Amino acid sequence: MRHAFDVRQSVSFRTLLDDDSVNKELVPLSKVSGTGAPPMTSVTVERFAAEDDAAATPIMLAALFPEAKFFGCEDLAVSNLVDDVADCDQGDVVLYRIGEGDPNELISVALARGASGILTEQMLPCPLPQCIVGSVDHALARIASARHRQPDRTLLTVGVLGHSGKTSTCLLAATLTKALGIRTAYQCDLGSSDGVVNETSSQQVCYGAELIEWIAESSDCLSRIAIIEINETAARDGHYDSLQFDVLMVTGKRELSDDFGPCGLQCLLEQLTPTGIVIAPGDDAKTVRLLDEARCKPILYGTSSDSEFGAIMIDQSGGMATLMLTAGDTSAMMETPLCGISMASNIAAAAALGSLLGHSPHEIAKHLSTLRSIPGRGQRLVDFGHATVVLETGGTVDRVTESLRTAKAVGAGGRVWCVLAIGEADGDDLLASYGHAIERFAHHCVVTSRPNQAGSFLQRSHQLLDGVKKCAAIRLVADQDKAIEWAIESSRARDTIVVITNQRVQSAHDSRTEIERLARLVDAARSKQDAEEEAASGSDSAAEVGAPIKLKLFR
Repeated sequence: MRHAFDVRQSVSFRTLLDDDSVNKELVPLSKVSGTGAPPMTSVTVERFAAEDDAAATPIMLAALFPEAKFFGCEDLAVSNLVDDVADCDQGDVVLYRIGEGDPNELISVALARGASGILTEQMLPCPLPQCIVGSVDHALARIASARHRQPDRTLLTVGVLGHSGKTSTCLLAATLTKALGIRTAYQCDLGSSDGVVNETSSQQVCYGAELIEWIAESSDCLSRIAIIEINETAARDGHYDSLQFDVLMVTGKRELSDDFGPCGLQCLLEQLTPTGIVIAPGDDAKTVRLLDEARCKPILYGTSSDSEFGAIMIDQSGGMATLMLTAGDTSAMMETPLCGISMASNIAAAAALGSLLGHSPHEIAKHLSTLRSIPGRGQRLVDFGHATVVLETGGTVDRVTESLRTAKAVGAGGRVWCVLAIGEADGDDLLASYGHAIERFAHHCVVTSRPNQAGSFLQRSHQLLDGVKKCAAIRLVADQDKAIEWAIESSRARDTIVVITNQRVQSAHDSRTEIERLARLVDAARSKQDAEEEAASGSDSAAEVGAPIKLKLFR
């Protein structure tokens, strides 16, 4: 293989050396490698000045926040903003959130350290200049955007929002764009990537100023598209107001809310660029009506033949689903282990994005089929001779119901087992709905507790049984591991065991760690069962020497 240097006579590098330049005569590579390429005869190292963020142009808050109030000054210049007053240096601006810490102590330390001002939400009894804003978190996001010169405008920004299917759609879209040769940054509940480094963070999905910093880093990594999972509550609280989105992908169906304010989609429509596009489910009448009221012309997808962009379910059995992707009058067949109508809808949303990027359904189907499994989203653990175990995060009644329906449709004809974990944070109405759902869609139901929440299990299980008609048919096991082991031991080879963790609020690291722990638990339970069967068959063989060989199908 020829090195890139082989075709160059000289190479110039830039470095932080005190000398203006350094010239180095090199041995021609043709004499070393024998390739006969033109020799590289010299290298030049030139000096340059490093960019210093601290020496950057200060941000003037009066221009950035025209609605802000200033006390002790007419404007406040920010070169460095510190969250902790203990880290304050001369000329820094100190951040103070109302209700956090002692304001008198903050003022005294800020004065002693030479702070140039305070950014806060309420005027403090302090001689330092102050900028009063409505929300410090919103102000931080706008400052970060101004400092990085609106990094969301340097790449295609895609927001994925909805009440279900966000993580799956985000990973499907990221898989597709990367396979199409587009350097992709993404962020979801199961991990993130800046286009170069993949990460499973110990923090939850970020927003606000932290999200702006991540987008800027992704842009520096030469990513061309950023796919962001949207937090519904954060969207309603305005934490995405410093961003502009080129594409909004809506997943699942809108649910009724107890809050009378605007939903997350309504808030994000205000952040959509003038040429932005909304990809929405065509079978969700509430979402379509909302988009019509906002005078937005969306691109609709679905799982029916009349959808503009569809993923029509042809068959699903044996752990595989056969779909037909449609885009106008063009179609392509696709086979994937991601089963279920909800997953087909997520695939249709990702395919719609691929079509907008100018690719055919055949190419899209080829790339989407490479994503074989999503942790905790219908993740199937299959082993010959044992019941199939499906790991599902759940979190809502619709997700629990859909996972049980999919298990029944895809299974090998056996019974469906449900191991449902409940916890202290689940409300009474939600638990009763869980009980009604698992009794209706599962043949055998096991209710257990989330890890470290066994103390409230008895009370919570009584609330769940309020939604059950035949309470004696529900088995209660406080220990989650023992509940899963019992289900594996009691099930048959053609059965399907759906393990629903109901862990809704977790970081990517915690979520993946929990899923991996359950997968190891399932493997250990199966190995134990195999060892017991082999020991029993070994004793029978010793008692019957010369007995004929017996074939067993699905032990």
